[in-house]
Amino acid sequence: MGKILLEGIEVMVRIGLLEEELYAPQDLLVSVEVDYDFSIIADTDDIERGVDYREIVNHIRKFSQSYDGKTLERFAHLLAGEIKSRFSAKRVRLIADKPRYVKKLGLRHIRVEVEQ
Repeated sequence: MGKILLEGIEVMVRIGLLEEELYAPQDLLVSVEVDYDFSIIADTDDIERGVDYREIVNHIRKFSQSYDGKTLERFAHLLAGEIKSRFSAKRVRLIADKPRYVKKLGLRHIRVEVEQ
């Protein structure tokens, strides 16, 4: 068993409750930890027997471009479920950061974390 950890994937997403958020996509940062059995690839060094990190990143970006919703919680939950299913992961931990309103609200982070 092992983990892939991809941190700070920049995506554009149409997400939010405010009118301005509904019309223009905004930056999110997505980090994902994917647990899966990579003993075969560790033994063979054959990428065809494992998970290609680029495929995970591309899937996250494609999902983000097509997403249209209100809450960061739902975005994170749905995306984690898709990653778990598509990449046959034992466990997925996903963090989504929404930096747009951090300074306005006097915060360091606006973040949602889910695990499936």
